[in-house]
Amino acid sequence: MAEDEFRVDESAPVFFLSYARTRNRIAAPPRDTNSKVFQLFVDLSDHVVELLGLRPGRTAGFMDRVLDGGQLWTEDLAFAAGHCQVFIPLISPQYLRSEWCAREWDAFSRRPVLLRPGAEASAGETPLIPVNWSVVERRRVPPVVSQRQMFSPTRLPSEIAPQYHDEGIYGLLSLGKNGKDAYDAVVWRLAQRIAKAYQTHWVAARVPDDVRELRDSFEEAGHELG
Repeated sequence: MAEDEFRVDESAPVFFLSYARTRNRIAAPPRDTNSKVFQLFVDLSDHVVELLGLRPGRTAGFMDRVLDGGQLWTEDLAFAAGHCQVFIPLISPQYLRSEWCAREWDAFSRRPVLLRPGAEASAGETPLIPVNWSVVERRRVPPVVSQRQMFSPTRLPSEIAPQYHDEGIYGLLSLGKNGKDAYDAVVWRLAQRIAKAYQTHWVAARVPDDVRELRDSFEEAGHELG
């Protein structure tokens, strides 16, 4: 393919943040139970705009804030899943049980991916970048997820990467000022990883015709990125 054939839709987000929506606790006052995910989304979006020099109005990321546990496959969600160039699943026990997260993963995984002309990527580096959101026992991670290269920050003070692996980003955000420095460093490295994936890979647009065609479980063999 010629370089001009590796075009992307400028109205599409650079990355899609896929996460398990959590409901309010029973008998608890109403609150945004996904506020920590939204904080990550905002911080990542700011960094990606800076790293890629996105023009004003260009959307850095997509985060669905409409679904409540998976009730509706909206046009906006379908467009983002079918056109974004980088997919960021926030891995947690809830994520691995979610039918809708599995569908989002499958929608992205079905899309053909190619290295851009002259680009180089390390083994395992693809535009699908699983992130440790909250700790999951290794034996409980299904093969379709475990065979992917989990995001692991590098070139940081020696204590930060182990803290991320032990606590997850949710844990770092829950530790207050004790986790803030680690959180800031990890998110910056993640934004750099997103920018690199965007610059080195091209993922063909493909919007699902019918959500029922998508796999709703991580326990089944999924479609793989090329």
